[in-house]
Amino acid sequence: MHLLSTLRVILSLTGVICAKYNIFTDTNSASDNQTSIATSIINGEVTGTDYYPFISQLYITEDKGFSYSFACTAELIGKRHIITAVHCVSDGNMKLRSPSLYRPKIGSETLATINDISKFYTVTNIYGAGFATSFANDVVILRLNKPVPSSVATPVKIYPYTITTSLPVEVAGFGSTYYGGPVSKTLLRTVINVSDSPNCAAFNPDWANNSGPLVCSISPSGNDSCNGDSGGPMVTKLNGKRVLVGTVSWGENMDTSSKINCGANNV
Repeated sequence: MHLLSTLRVILSLTGVICAKYNIFTDTNSASDNQTSIATSIINGEVTGTDYYPFISQLYITEDKGFSYSFACTAELIGKRHIITAVHCVSDGNMKLRSPSLYRPKIGSETLATINDISKFYTVTNIYGAGFATSFANDVVILRLNKPVPSSVATPVKIYPYTITTSLPVEVAGFGSTYYGGPVSKTLLRTVINVSDSPNCAAFNPDWANNSGPLVCSISPSGNDSCNGDSGGPMVTKLNGKRVLVGTVSWGENMDTSSKINCGANNV
């Protein structure tokens, strides 16, 4: 899995889901449920599949299909493979969970509803790089049960060059526009900054530079993303098309007294 060793992980973004967007198959029990969730693109703008034709969503069912909970954002990287954060498919001990629990929705700029369940893909295999031993390996590839038609989504290409602090990048995901607000049902994106500040290593000893498995971003403007955006894309433009530079992982407030791990003052 050469991709796992070369694709970078953004360490500026948090990865613990505090609440979930739920879909219930029994309409007598509940409808699609928009709950308060600590997941957001901060200072973002609405975007769509014209910008992100590879965008995907990952749902989990722990009750044999009675309900589905939004877990993370993901990207289509091949006709039968998506990439996301490994913590999105791991248990509390950072061990990979069963592929049978997960249902991706591919190529949509809005969160799924009960009418989309029949369009969900299933996951047959999960390929991880060992997040249990290093936070630098927060990336995973999921194999789908069948190929994704080009009419549904097209795979994203991987950025092959050195990552510098001058590289213009943006992140995207599904979430609120402020910390702790309700989840957004529409894909959002925002511009962020690659950083090589000493704070990058201070808050994550696994980070050495942006040429390794981790990319650091510090947000002086407040542009950022948070928990449920984990696994989402960090992209740049190459020959006029967005290419994948890294995937959203986790982050920490540089003010250790603050529990708000997204937005301004976060690394």
